[in-house]
Amino acid sequence: MKNLSLSIPKPCSEKWENFSSTTNGALCGSCNKVVVDFTSMSDEALIDFFSKTKGHTCGRFRPDQLTTYTPSVRVKVNPGVTLLKAGLLSLLLVLTSKQASAQNKKPKSTTEAVEKRGRRAVPESTAIQTEKILKGVVLDEANKPMPGVNVVLKGSTTRIYTDVDGRFELSQKVKEGDVIYLYFIGYTSKEYVVSKEAGSDLVIRMACDIMTLGEVAVDAVYAPDQSGARRLWSKVKNLF
Repeated sequence: MKNLSLSIPKPCSEKWENFSSTTNGALCGSCNKVVVDFTSMSDEALIDFFSKTKGHTCGRFRPDQLTTYTPSVRVKVNPGVTLLKAGLLSLLLVLTSKQASAQNKKPKSTTEAVEKRGRRAVPESTAIQTEKILKGVVLDEANKPMPGVNVVLKGSTTRIYTDVDGRFELSQKVKEGDVIYLYFIGYTSKEYVVSKEAGSDLVIRMACDIMTLGEVAVDAVYAPDQSGARRLWSKVKNLF
C-alpha cells in the first residue's frame, strides 16, 4: 500500500479574493488556471480526488492539509461469519435484558404509595429554566460546514469536536454569559458569549487566517507491506 503526500513547492503570491468564482474553486486571472478549493474537504475526499486526478492541479489548502495521508484498507468480510456473530450477539443481549428485567422488578412499598397519594406532582414545565443545552453548526467563509473544530466551554473540562456536518452539542448545560472558544488549525480562533436567545440553532462562522495557493506536488510514499501475522491481526480487528 502507498501513502499520499501533498505539498506546494512554490506557493503562489496571488490573492484568492481577486479570483473569479467557479463551480469547484476560482479562476486565476494571472495564469488563467482554475484553482480548486480544498479547504473544506475531508482527508478521505482529498485522497479520493488525487487518486483519480492525473496531471497538474492548482489548489487552495489549509496548512494542515499539506501532509502525508494513509489510505484506509477495506477488509472483505465473510457474510456467513457476520450473520453468525450478529445472531450470537442478539441472543446474548436478549438473555442479559431478561435477567436485568427480573432483578429490577421490585414491589412498591406501602410508604411510597402513601407518599405519592399525599402530594401532588409538580409539572416540570413550571420550574424556571436557567440553563440550557447549546447546539449549533460551525461554517467557514464559504458557508460550508467545518468538521473537527475544537469547541471548549470556558471554566470547565468540557471539550468536544464538530462532526462531519460541522455540528456540535455541548454535553454540559450553559447559561447566559457563558463563553465558548472555538479552535481550528489555519483559522482565527473564535470566542462566543452565550446570549439569552442562543439555543439549538446557533450558527458560528470562522475565518481562515492562513491559506496556501499553488500547484500541488503529489508524491507516492512507499509503505512496507505488513508481515503475515500483522495482516492477519488487522483483518481480525476489522471484523469487530
